[in-house]
Amino acid sequence: MGFSFRHPVDGTVPSAVTAGWGNPVRFREAQFLIWCARAAVPESLRRRILEGAQAGLNWQLLLELANAHGVEALLAKTLAGLCADLVPLADLDALRRRTVAAAAVNRARAEDLLQLSRCFDEAGIAMLPVRGAGLAAMMYGDLTLCAPADPVMLVRRSQLEGAHRVLVSQGYSVRGREGEGAVDAGGSERALVYVHANMPHRIELMWAVKHAGMVFSIDRPEVWGHTRPISLNGQKIKGMAPEEAVLLLCAHGAHQAWSQLSFVTEIAGLIHGGRLNWRRVIATALEWKCYRSLLLGLALSHRIMEAPIPPQIVSLIAADSDVVSLAQRMPKSLLLQQQDGLDEREAGALLFTLQDDWRARWRYGIALCRSHDPIIHAPPAWFRWRRSLHWLARAMSPIQALSRWFSPPASIRALFHR
Repeated sequence: MGFSFRHPVDGTVPSAVTAGWGNPVRFREAQFLIWCARAAVPESLRRRILEGAQAGLNWQLLLELANAHGVEALLAKTLAGLCADLVPLADLDALRRRTVAAAAVNRARAEDLLQLSRCFDEAGIAMLPVRGAGLAAMMYGDLTLCAPADPVMLVRRSQLEGAHRVLVSQGYSVRGREGEGAVDAGGSERALVYVHANMPHRIELMWAVKHAGMVFSIDRPEVWGHTRPISLNGQKIKGMAPEEAVLLLCAHGAHQAWSQLSFVTEIAGLIHGGRLNWRRVIATALEWKCYRSLLLGLALSHRIMEAPIPPQIVSLIAADSDVVSLAQRMPKSLLLQQQDGLDEREAGALLFTLQDDWRARWRYGIALCRSHDPIIHAPPAWFRWRRSLHWLARAMSPIQALSRWFSPPASIRALFHR
């Protein structure tokens, strides 16, 4: 890649590199939320935040946006530190109540995670927290700065049955008959969801991310070989290294079409606090074939949250016209002209565009045709492969019809499976 890291990267980016990126237009409350949704507000933004609060905002809309985008705690921290006296008292009190309640939930879930981590260790089952309290501790070292999220745990697919037994021993049960079948069959690509009779949250076991027929595996040697300790309520458990975590977050964001600002703030939090080995980040992204998804996630974190990424990587982003264009469209709900954005309904088109090479792109295109993804018949205007994908679907239609004709009924397939 031509990287040279003889000196620490300071995150500064030559203005000539980013001059062609453009700036998406956002309405006032959206821009104000972006300024506030960070663990540490730089001096350059403090005056803007004060001026924005003094100029008057639709505070109810601002709070609704913060809730929808999972950044209430970050907003509350910034407002309390900079301009609490400018916020209507009723709105400020409502925000404080919600964030205090969310912090209590996060602490309780951290205790649950610690208990489960001990149980997994005793059973000899490898487990790493992917979302929830574990991710919050990795990003901020502060559980109160993230919205409550159901715990998601990465396990080895080969240890799925053992992980299932651990959760059952702690009072959890897998949700749905399909889940039980997946455990019995040795797993599928879909996460298994577990519920507890006495606890309101769910727990997910995962080893891959799936959309249509595309499977992005996370159960990889690089993940298990580069773990880092993270601190939860004063105790240590194993967590993902930031280099692999940032790839996972970028893949997750792409699968969700970057619909929430929190997806971007999480990546920015990792970059600010993780001291990433950028050479390994790029090399692993190429190995995992998620290089362009990584570039998009980094482009969003840099553009929206001013995350400090190396100038060499900014140059790679600027050289990819698809990534530059897509980074201006998300998150859609924060754009002034929302018709210029994209959302989860267009995730198939986004993932198709972000494939690293043409072979992977058209393998995924075949999977989209097989699953009758909405983009086949109603592609977004920005999607430049819409005609090609339409003709691919037409060409595959007779083959799919023959396949259905000769395929045995579901009851017969289940009998053979058993």
